[in-house]
Formats: sequence, structure tokens, C-alpha cells
Amino acid sequence: MKSKLKILLTTALLTTPLLFGSVQAHEDAEKSLFNRLGGEDKVRVIVEDTYNNHITNPIIKGRFVDSDHGRVKEKVYEIFALATGAEGAEYTGKDMKTTHRTMNINEMEFNAVVDDVMAALDKSDVEQQEKNEVLAILWSVRGDIVNQNITTQALTDQDDDSE
Repeated sequence: MKSKLKILLTTALLTTPLLFGSVQAHEDAEKSLFNRLGGEDKVRVIVEDTYNNHITNPIIKGRFVDSDHGRVKEKVYEIFALATGAEGAEYTGKDMKTTHRTMNINEMEFNAVVDDVMAALDKSDVEQQEKNEVLAILWSVRGDIVNQNITTQALTDQDDDSE
């Protein structure tokens, strides 16, 4: 299962430049996204800022109330490091589909998570190319996280029913 996740994430990383049509300087092309983001210290700051965004975001903060904050941040760091090509990175958690299967995450919540990650990248002054690559990684796992039976239309219909 972990090898499947690695293949999916590696594919996303390799196809990102094609998706966004950008050309990087030769030396940047040789560095992993992890290193271009600033390595372990900077990525840990990004994870911390992302988590802080999550716990204050009215759309998703309730999902984190009873969570082990340290464990969540460590697992997010591990998966982020692995997905961005950190040398020697190892993810010790469950795959995305298993982890999120019973959470019934909807599109709005997924988008809120993405917005929180992008805000954390902005706070760390991450360049647009790297933000695009992180965004592509996030979208590559969307299907494993979002409950496909809970759509924005379904949420809108529920709101209409309550009137």
C-alpha cells in the first residue's frame, strides 16, 4: 500500500511541471521540492502553520478538537516530506484512503484544507512554482480523501431543504 502511495505521489511530482508549463533553472530542477521549500526546518514551520490554520478555520476546526495534535503534525510532516522528495523520508501512517474513509470529508472541507496549506506556504514566502507543485500533490490525493457521495450540490440541496 505504501509503495502505491509513493508511486502516486512520485507521478504527481513528475507531472506537475507539465501540468503548469513552467520552466525551472537547471539547479532548481536537480533539487527536490522538499529542498526547494527549505528543507526540514522550513517544512516543519509550514506544517505547524498549516495545522494552526486548520484549528482556527471554521469549516474544519471541529475535526481537530479531539485529535492528538503532536501526532497529527508528525504524520502530516512525514507524508509531506515523502511527497515532496525528502531524502530518506518515511511515512509511518496509514494510506490516505484508509485514514480518511470513515471521516466523510466533503469538497468544501477538502478545499478548506487546501486553502490552509496555501496560506501557510504564502506565510513562508514560498515561490509560485513550488506552490503549484504542492497544489498538484494535494489534488492527486483528493479522490482518496473526499467522500464522492457528498458533493457540493448535495450540501446545497440540504441547505435548501432547511428553509
